[in-house]
Amino acid sequence: MANGGIVVTTTEDLLEASAAIRRALLSNDAEALGRLVADDYCGIDPTGGRQDRAMLLEAYGPGGVRLLEFEIRDVTTRIVGDVGLVMGLGTLRGSYGDQTFQHDVRFLDVYVHRGSAWLLWVSQVTELQPGA
Repeated sequence: MANGGIVVTTTEDLLEASAAIRRALLSNDAEALGRLVADDYCGIDPTGGRQDRAMLLEAYGPGGVRLLEFEIRDVTTRIVGDVGLVMGLGTLRGSYGDQTFQHDVRFLDVYVHRGSAWLLWVSQVTELQPGA
């Protein structure tokens, strides 16, 4: 909501946006994901590959990546103006085609508040090394 041109939002709103992204990814709901990701989204996956919005929506749409687990922990947040940061550790487990995967990662998701919603704008995921 806005107050005199100033965006008023809470950490809870930001964390709910993050949870909505996880729900959409786990259910391969590309339509919901499309509403939650900024048009100018840019991501870096655990292998260092770049993703844009179209690639993300295709990868997690029907017939794409199938997540069986997406757990996050040690989450911290920051909100500065209309930018929100969600940082933490995560475990992703699933399959893509006949290949299975598990990634233990450290992540930084950057959200931008546009209109009345937090949208995922930038995402960086780094694979944790054993013992890290």
